[in-house]
Amino acid sequence: MKNDRSLKARQLNAVQLLAVGTPAYQVAAKLEVSTMTIYRWQKLPEFEAKLNAIASSGLEEIAKKMNATALTAVETLQEIMCDLREPSSSRMKAAIGVLGAMSSVNSALERSLKHRVADFDLNNRLGDRAFTYDADCNRYPTFIEPTVECHDGVCVI
Repeated sequence: MKNDRSLKARQLNAVQLLAVGTPAYQVAAKLEVSTMTIYRWQKLPEFEAKLNAIASSGLEEIAKKMNATALTAVETLQEIMCDLREPSSSRMKAAIGVLGAMSSVNSALERSLKHRVADFDLNNRLGDRAFTYDADCNRYPTFIEPTVECHDGVCVI
């Protein structure tokens, strides 16, 4: 691969998502690529440089704070909806806001589950030859845990 090529649109999206702290498997699901593709992209010098530039600019810290703020906002909405002392109009607005966001959340969850099912199916098809990768793209065999049965204090593998 050439080191002087520019990043494609999906790779730029991946950089932005990773920079805000999104886990690689979620980035992969959102961009509809494999998690391994995300790890390969992270090894590209131009990808790494762009990600480092964003991280060193302080945007990463801002994005993490925004994610934490979003979680607080969801918790606040939940409190408003459940607090019967709040006016019904406030509770209704909170409920409508949550319901409006649900379709995008469900779509992201569905894509994530499809990727996980595909990974699971691939592992089952490969059987003893199955392998996985760590964050540094090192390949490791995937071992099936032995079944342990215990009867009357005696355990057998």
